[in-house]
Formats: sequence, C-alpha cells, structure tokens
Amino acid sequence: MTAVEPTRISRSAVPEIMPFEPSWDEDPAVFRFPTEDDPAPASGRVLAMAGYSAMLGLTGVGVGLYAIVAVLRGAPGWYLPALAMLTMFSVGLAVGAFLAVHQRTLPWILLAAAAPPMFGALLLAVSH
Repeated sequence: MTAVEPTRISRSAVPEIMPFEPSWDEDPAVFRFPTEDDPAPASGRVLAMAGYSAMLGLTGVGVGLYAIVAVLRGAPGWYLPALAMLTMFSVGLAVGAFLAVHQRTLPWILLAAAAPPMFGALLLAVSH
C-alpha cells in the first residue's frame, strides 16, 4: 500500500465504545454559532450590538496606540501585560455576546460587562 491509496477499514474493525445517537430534544447551547434552522436576529438588534462593539473596539485601538507610545518611552514591565489582559477580557465578553445573539438579554449583559475592563484599560493607559 502506498501513501496515496486510501486504507480500507470496515465498520466492524472499529470498536464502538458507546453508540452515537444524537438527541435533538435537548436545548441548544447558549454560546454557539447560528445554524441554518435558527431564525435571523432582528436587524436593529444586530446593528445596536455592532455599534456598541465598534465603540469598544475603537477604544481598544486607542488604548493600544497609547500603549505603544508608553512602552517606547520606557513603561514598567507589568504595564503591557495588564493592558492586554484587560483588553482581551473585554474582547472575550463581546465575542460571547455575539455567540449568544439568539438569547434575549444575555448579549446585552455581556456587552455591558465588556465596558468596565475596557474602561479600566483606558484609565491605566491614560494615567501612566
């Protein structure tokens, strides 16, 4: 057999530890990508979420540019990791909001929770 030829494995050759029977009765996961069967979220809802996230993102870009200048001027060693941690925590919450877009209030809670870490990063960047 060469590397190009496919291997022939019969179904009986692979032991089945647990039979796979998907249960479609369960509720879908909270954080997931939408499927084809999901109804489309309202345009206004997605536009508001995108606008709020854009505001957070532009704040993060400003913090990042300010951090570059601060690091070039000789910022302490803890400065950049602290900014990165706060910013990535905020980004993770915003991503979670978009993955939970089909929930009623969870995206708004996550987006509201994404603002304080970004505000903290902004304060840390400006105060140093």
